[in-house]
Amino acid sequence: MRKLGISAVSMAFALAGSIAAGSALALDIDNAKSSVSLVSTKVLADGTSSAAEIFSFNSLSGNVDENGEATVIIDLGAIETGIGIRNERMGEFFFETDSYPEATITAQVPDSVMEQGTHMIDLEVKVDMHGSQMMYTVPAMVTSGDEGVTVVTSKPLLVDASSFELQSGLERLRELAGLMHIPATVPVTFVLAFTR
Repeated sequence: MRKLGISAVSMAFALAGSIAAGSALALDIDNAKSSVSLVSTKVLADGTSSAAEIFSFNSLSGNVDENGEATVIIDLGAIETGIGIRNERMGEFFFETDSYPEATITAQVPDSVMEQGTHMIDLEVKVDMHGSQMMYTVPAMVTSGDEGVTVVTSKPLLVDASSFELQSGLERLRELAGLMHIPATVPVTFVLAFTR
């Protein structure tokens, strides 16, 4: 009887420890400290000059659950290009936000990077956007501390619009802006801050 009681107590402590570890892993994204950015390049109508601009998505939500599954949801209608009418055209013609309002990024976060300190990893992520899904390997720096975890790209991720069937929208933007060419591949970077 005493042996059974000790075993039960041991199991209870083990279970409590497991729950506590899972709770420590649960994180929510801090939208104010997070962003996803891309560099868009355009070739002007004369064909002799080009310009590059930084666009960003500042409306993000998501979390890392108790199993280390990270989810980041990007509100595609909240893109900021610096020009109001261009923001609207990006949503209407490129992302087609009436039908596809969000992009979802998911990844499995290794237990090792949740430990205190800075870690360099190749993060396997799945991007679900505009009805298509793609897998990418993203070199990233993960900094873990008492208050949370920050994930930053250490190299830009190159994303091709054709992978998500966005070519027709890109062509529509080119026509509206009177440009010669808009490259379909853009470098994407992110800073994702998660709080405990």
